[in-house]
Amino acid sequence: MSLLVRYTLKSADDHDHQVKAMDALVAGLKSEGVNGVNYSCFTTGDPTEFVGVLEFGDDAGKNAFLQSAAFDKYKSTVGPTFANPPQTTEISAIASTRG
Repeated sequence: MSLLVRYTLKSADDHDHQVKAMDALVAGLKSEGVNGVNYSCFTTGDPTEFVGVLEFGDDAGKNAFLQSAAFDKYKSTVGPTFANPPQTTEISAIASTRG
């Protein structure tokens, strides 16, 4: 299972804060040893828009991510800066150069 997540911030002034929060989320997931999830986040040409791709090996990986301290901290840190809740779409891989 994979999710495409779109984030929109209230203000471009929050761009750098969001980038730092994403870096902290990834570092936190690694330090907690959260397995079964791969997370990638991307900026767009609009400083208020971000796109994330969450790839879960199985439901246990998804649950480990959702229950992680790193994700809780991320939500509390940047939640107030979102223009609206992140929009998620379930996606399925059909081809990849990833090993």
